[in-house]
Amino acid sequence: MLSTLVTVAALAAGVSAATPKPPTLDFLYSINISMTAPLDIGATAIGSRGILPITGGTFWGPKLSGNVSAGLDWGLTDSKGTFSPDAVYVLTTNDGARIMVTEKGRAPNVNLMFETGSANYSWLNTAVGYASGGPTAGGVSLDVWQISPPAA
Repeated sequence: MLSTLVTVAALAAGVSAATPKPPTLDFLYSINISMTAPLDIGATAIGSRGILPITGGTFWGPKLSGNVSAGLDWGLTDSKGTFSPDAVYVLTTNDGARIMVTEKGRAPNVNLMFETGSANYSWLNTAVGYASGGPTAGGVSLDVWQISPPAA
């Protein structure tokens, strides 16, 4: 037991001594998401909740482009006015693949996860995305990046 603790401490000391390499960002796409007026749930114990139907939109980038099919954002606005998106929507690529996108974050920073059954886009099933952007008239615009591990 003591030797395990000494080994863990030695490893921790070695890790903290070196500056870690940052992950890389690879641009995936820009997206304009259209939404209808929110259904206001009102002030709750954790903030003001609204349900925003996602009704469409478009996305375009070097690896995938197409339309936003449908979805829902049940975001929360805290007492300081910071919006935290919590959304699920479907992208339909120009070649007919469907990709489910799950968003969470604190505006303007958003984390994205992807899920698809398409062989052409299966690489997205293990991808983690980062998006930044903000509201537009009738929706939201984001630039989406894939976060990749540091090069060895």
